[in-house]
Amino acid sequence: MALLTNITAARAPRIEEGAPSASIAAPLNWSTPESKLWIAARRGEYAGMIEYTEGHFMATGATGFDLGAFSNLTQAMESVDRGALPGRLPVGVLSNVAIVSAVVALSMVGMGLTVIAA
Repeated sequence: MALLTNITAARAPRIEEGAPSASIAAPLNWSTPESKLWIAARRGEYAGMIEYTEGHFMATGATGFDLGAFSNLTQAMESVDRGALPGRLPVGVLSNVAIVSAVVALSMVGMGLTVIAA
C-alpha cells in the first residue's frame, strides 16, 4: 500500500532581479509514494526526487543528475528546487578523477621502489 501525501514547498518562488513576472518558478509539489521516497513535480512535470538511504537524504534532479547528500529533508528539498548548479561536475566524473589519481600515485610509488631496488 503506497503512502501518498502532497507537500507544497515552503519556500517562496524564486524571483530573478529584473525578470518579468512570467518567469517566476512555480512551487514544487511533493508526493511520497512510499516510505523514505519523495517525488517533486512542478506544473505537473517531474522535477526530481529525494531518497533517504544510509542516514542521508539523496537528492536527484529532473534529468537524473545527482544533486548531493543532505543531512535533513529541508536542505534536500531546496536542492531539488534549485536544480543542478552550473559548472558542477557530476559525481561520476569526480570519482573517475580520484581513481585515476590513485593509479598514477601507485605507479609512481612502484617506479620509485624499482629504482631503489636496482
